[in-house]
Amino acid sequence: MTDIARQISMDPALTADLLKIVNSAQYMLAKKVDSIAEAVKMVGIRGIKNLLFSYGTQKVLGDDTSDKKALWEHSYRTAFYAFNLIKNFRKDNNLLDDVYVGGILHDMGKIVFANVHPDLLNKIKEFCVEKNLPASTLEDLVAGMNHAEIGALIAEKWNFPESLAASIRFHHDPLSAPQEYKELVQTVYLANMFCEYEKGNVFFDQFEEEVLNDYNITSKKQIDSLLQKFSSGFQKEGR
Repeated sequence: MTDIARQISMDPALTADLLKIVNSAQYMLAKKVDSIAEAVKMVGIRGIKNLLFSYGTQKVLGDDTSDKKALWEHSYRTAFYAFNLIKNFRKDNNLLDDVYVGGILHDMGKIVFANVHPDLLNKIKEFCVEKNLPASTLEDLVAGMNHAEIGALIAEKWNFPESLAASIRFHHDPLSAPQEYKELVQTVYLANMFCEYEKGNVFFDQFEEEVLNDYNITSKKQIDSLLQKFSSGFQKEGR
């Protein structure tokens, strides 16, 4: 069961489907589940097989463009970085699964864009580069709301835990997150920013200072050192 949970955790869409199932009305849970390992135990082997049938069909119909593959890669990396931030700075085992799932699903809204409008992300990207505008501006204009809000609304519709919806909704705006989910949201935000910084899309002075202070990160050199360590670990995982 542990091996099954690990394999599922490496795939954003499969993770979303599994959590959707265990948090659906059929399970009538008193508390919503956001732990992949716990979800696997609850669903059982037969439930996992049914999930894989459904997921396999979705996989055949989608995930076939370079943009989608890039989104999956970014999701894996963000989740891995978020997990390691907690391991290195918080030592809170209760947060490990939460931040990993939050990292994997933080860009659910972009994945929806990529499936519904395959060319939309490319057009946004090209226009932003040409006009030197942030992508979020164009997302607001084209979609009526940004990808973080769309992803959070989907998470709520599928009965995901409020903490997970918050990590999706506020992953670009951590200072607006509810206090009870502050640590989770900040970790997903920071992991995502690490990924963007690594790709050269953001600079050190664009990080939220309050979040850096909460992690006792005070310099660009410190981020560079952490990134070298995290990136090396990610490659060793074979993601």
